[in-house]
Amino acid sequence: MFMKMMMAEKFHQFLHAFVIVVLLLFMKPALGLSSRVEDAKTKCIERERQALLKFKYDLIDDYGILSSWGSEEDKKDCCKWRGVGCNNHTGHVTMLDLHVLYNYSLDPPYRALRGKSSPSLLELQHLKYLDLSGNEFHDDITKLRNLSNLQYLDLGDNYDLKCGNLEWLSHLSLLSHLDLSYVNLSKATDWVQSINNLPLLKELRLIDCTLPDITTHPSLPLNSSVSLSMLDLSYNYLSSSIYSWLFNFSSSLIDVALSDNQLKGLIPDSFGGMISLANLSLGSNHLEGALPKSFANLTHIRSLGHMRCSAPGLGIS
Repeated sequence: MFMKMMMAEKFHQFLHAFVIVVLLLFMKPALGLSSRVEDAKTKCIERERQALLKFKYDLIDDYGILSSWGSEEDKKDCCKWRGVGCNNHTGHVTMLDLHVLYNYSLDPPYRALRGKSSPSLLELQHLKYLDLSGNEFHDDITKLRNLSNLQYLDLGDNYDLKCGNLEWLSHLSLLSHLDLSYVNLSKATDWVQSINNLPLLKELRLIDCTLPDITTHPSLPLNSSVSLSMLDLSYNYLSSSIYSWLFNFSSSLIDVALSDNQLKGLIPDSFGGMISLANLSLGSNHLEGALPKSFANLTHIRSLGHMRCSAPGLGIS
């Protein structure tokens, strides 16, 4: 009798374990996990793999940055290539991150891709994240208007990129992060209107872009971004006319950098109405006088940058 009871207990344990295994197999897709069989189905799309290879072959890669990209048998899955990210379920390429960082343990410490990118990049219609910052591309970036699913775009530190106006940004209405720092935007007289037409934008960096000064005071459209939390327009020689646009985002802005511009006169009281402001940089301008009393309302303020202004009362860091 005892032996029968032991065998019955072991059978129930086995059955319990079997049921758990079966349930996990069925639950994997719902949890975003994948079995080996599913992995085989979700390797990168062949058309997109070919587009990435064309992109590679049109560039000058002096340092083998894209050495993992290839047609060899062990390199056929582009989802495993350096800088490429794919959707786990569909296999579509959703991320391309080839940004350059300085690494002083290398010689040279700065290793960039050079040349003109292939139009094949536009075949990556499911791309949501694109970071090519720090490279040496010399494209006309307006072609990126066709990547309408982009949410994150960083082309900063590509000094030779070409761009006239910024109307093309209106086709990228899902953007939440945009960085075009050090790209020459001197002809982009419409830059304010273009930014206003990005309803989901949260972070904007246009450092040293030679931005044209604001000569009109465009009103925000109904679908304009009211969630802009980070703004850096440093080194652009903008005048105080920027204030009329800036204060449209008083309730959302957390970080504002306007250093090294041509701001003149007193610091506006309206900065005190930026209820979420934590970091403000107005250094290397031509501002006068003391900080407005309204700054006492900035309960979240952590830094006023290095405000090297003409009045001693503004020497605050």
